[in-house]
Amino acid sequence: MKKLDSIQVLRAVAALLVVFCHGAAEVGGHGAAAEQLWPLVNTKGLFGVDIFFVVSGFVMMYIVSGQRSGSASAGWFICDRIVRVVPLYWMATLLSVGIGLVLPALKHKNAYGVEYVLRSLFFVPSANPMTGAPEPVLGLGWTLNFEMFFYAVISLVLLLGVRRVYLAVTAIFVSFVALGLLLKPEYLILKSWTHTIILEFVFGVLFAQLRLSGFRIGVPAQIALVVAGVATWLAIGPPADGAFDMRGLVWGPAAAAIFAGVVMGRRDVAYPKLLLLIGDASYSLYLTHLFIMRGTSLAVNHLPVGAGLRIVLFFVIFIPCALGFAILSYRKFEVPTMRLGRRLLRARLSKPGLAEGVSTGTQGAGT
Repeated sequence: MKKLDSIQVLRAVAALLVVFCHGAAEVGGHGAAAEQLWPLVNTKGLFGVDIFFVVSGFVMMYIVSGQRSGSASAGWFICDRIVRVVPLYWMATLLSVGIGLVLPALKHKNAYGVEYVLRSLFFVPSANPMTGAPEPVLGLGWTLNFEMFFYAVISLVLLLGVRRVYLAVTAIFVSFVALGLLLKPEYLILKSWTHTIILEFVFGVLFAQLRLSGFRIGVPAQIALVVAGVATWLAIGPPADGAFDMRGLVWGPAAAAIFAGVVMGRRDVAYPKLLLLIGDASYSLYLTHLFIMRGTSLAVNHLPVGAGLRIVLFFVIFIPCALGFAILSYRKFEVPTMRLGRRLLRARLSKPGLAEGVSTGTQGAGT
């Protein structure tokens, strides 16, 4: 698969939205003006996750396009996803546990029961024993629980030999959401797997199929879609109680509109190299920025300066350090572990031709 710069740009934007979201929450208690501004930035920054999910749906469907359904493709796909996602996530999760045990002041929510940690590591939706929030040890990992569920569904469809994977995945996810809206399950796993947010993967899946079929749109349509998506995002957000059960039907279309406006155009756009690099490192940025944020916050809070200057210093230090660490993590940890893992996968597969084809697509997608 040809690497699409527009996808990397959307990844960068999504990751930066999440970074600013959490940064705003971190400084939310400093100063009267901040009390009004930062909660808004925090709420709107959550939208980065919705963009990520649409992007993921698109990229995963691109990866499996042209591959024969069957056990070999299913096995390669899920193993490749594990190689891509698990090493950094496990490293970040175990680091979070270690920091929480040794330096609890750096953590806001300390809960490290063995069962809870194991469920977190293996992407089983769980409630934090301390807060009751539906999140793993590394709070950001709640999105990866959805990602791994998405990958598992694709693998199952491939394993069953379904030829039109995009139709099967769409039908399964739409059915799950319909059941969730009808039955309103309280059991956390069922509630997660039937949440409307999984429709965002479907939007990406359908866009991939459209692009593979040759569908493109002109510049006026691109601009209109981006403007409509941004307007919807800014106009509508989570309710005051924090519940967002209809997220996939509210922010999902907004994320899909922005995605279509950026990715489905007829012409390629020359994007800044730094933005593309941030897109490459977006997974590392997503998983590691909280560690940098907490350390920066503790350091800045001890400075003898006013609240306003403290906020400025926080962002001046936090953002560059988070980006720098993420790029370092991507180059020195993500890339080497991906290469090693995929090399080992190829060595174990009985059909190396198939393995090479899928692997190339995966790397080309930048995931």
